Amino acid sequence: MDSEAKKVPPLIRLRLEASTSYLSTTKTEPSGIAGGDPELALLLLCRVTKYIKTGRGRGQTIERAYRGSGAEASYIGTVPRDTDTPLDEDSVRVVIRGMLRGIRPLRDLHLTDGEWEAILPEDVVPQLAGLARGLHGDGARAAAVVEIKVDWHVRYNAPRVLFTACREAPAAAGGETGGGECSICFEALSGEEEKKGVGVELPGCAHAFHRRCISGWFRKKPTCPLCRGDVTEHLHPELRKHLGDFGHDVFSDDDDDPDIPALLDAPGDVVVEEAPSDP
Repeated sequence: MDSEAKKVPPLIRLRLEASTSYLSTTKTEPSGIAGGDPELALLLLCRVTKYIKTGRGRGQTIERAYRGSGAEASYIGTVPRDTDTPLDEDSVRVVIRGMLRGIRPLRDLHLTDGEWEAILPEDVVPQLAGLARGLHGDGARAAAVVEIKVDWHVRYNAPRVLFTACREAPAAAGGETGGGECSICFEALSGEEEKKGVGVELPGCAHAFHRRCISGWFRKKPTCPLCRGDVTEHLHPELRKHLGDFGHDVFSDDDDDPDIPALLDAPGDVVVEEAPSDP
């Protein structure tokens, strides 16, 4: 149950892993009450965890686990009494797909159709279909509890992503790049290209800083140091989706200087990695 890789140069890397962690089935004998259809009850529990890693090397890892309300779905259905039309595995898959899409924490991951298929617990489908086919007689009952574990890994370098929303500070009078001074180091924006990089203008507020100075800030907060304007609001929607879901506490305190791309790198660079295969 691994997601497919997309061949895209990544600013954000995603990896989806899913496995069945628990399966329990029970079956009761027919009640003998005339007219009582055989019945199958299914409870699907889902443990969803997000792992967010920012920065490189020593980058911070945040774990967000969803538990409790909204992380389960139930189904009760009658089994066809006609023995010539048993409940097959495709029918079980249809039921489970509907249950999965009813689980709120999974919907919050904004999965693609292929990723929804990747988390479908194929290993329990034959057992559930066999359980349903084994129901005979009036009032026969069977129940199953299935728990699946879904891990969603998100990895990115916060400054690299935030710089896609910025631009080079406009030239000052006389043709020099970026007039005024950097409000972080209080040195002139012009004439420091080799030491601190070109001046960078933030979106929305147009406040300008040395590239190296603001990248250090971006490792801690995605806001303007002066007005606290949120830079994530100006990101490409595909990038904003993965940063905005987690809030500002996911930004790393890693002191390593990031590999800053050109300011106007094409946005939307998100890649889904293949989950590692079991040894």
